[in-house]
Amino acid sequence: MNITNRNKRREFLKNAGSTALFASIGTSFLVGCSTSEEKIDPIIPPDETGGETGIGFTVDGDVYTFDLTHSSFSTLKSVGGWKRFDQGGMLIVNVGQNVIRAFNSSCPHAGCRTSWGYSNNNFRCGCHGATFNNQGSVLSAPGGTGDLISFTTVLEDDVLTVSK
Repeated sequence: MNITNRNKRREFLKNAGSTALFASIGTSFLVGCSTSEEKIDPIIPPDETGGETGIGFTVDGDVYTFDLTHSSFSTLKSVGGWKRFDQGGMLIVNVGQNVIRAFNSSCPHAGCRTSWGYSNNNFRCGCHGATFNNQGSVLSAPGGTGDLISFTTVLEDDVLTVSK
């Protein structure tokens, strides 16, 4: 094989290989980046035992409605039961006498949202140790920390409505 034929072969393989590579990448890119938006509704299969289905809450703007019979929220039926509800950025607690309170889960000190505990009727932010009572008032915290932001709640039977 002379040098001219070898260079032609090398040039052909270089061009053909690049074209094949970009064609396969480009095809998958075009398929994956369609301009039409496909809406997919989640399918929540019924429980085979006849139990609950769904996620236990609905959202309409700034209004959250919770089904307290749902396993995700049933702890709120008991006095002292509480939940950190990340989807809505809330801390929710049953303080007794058919009163459930809800607060913004962002700590007023440094904005921590996911490091909360609740005991002895007090919330404690695990980031820097700020403590708040179950009315949202600051009990102890680093300087300049205010109260938790509270939301309006309405409890009717086993349905809790929280308005932000």
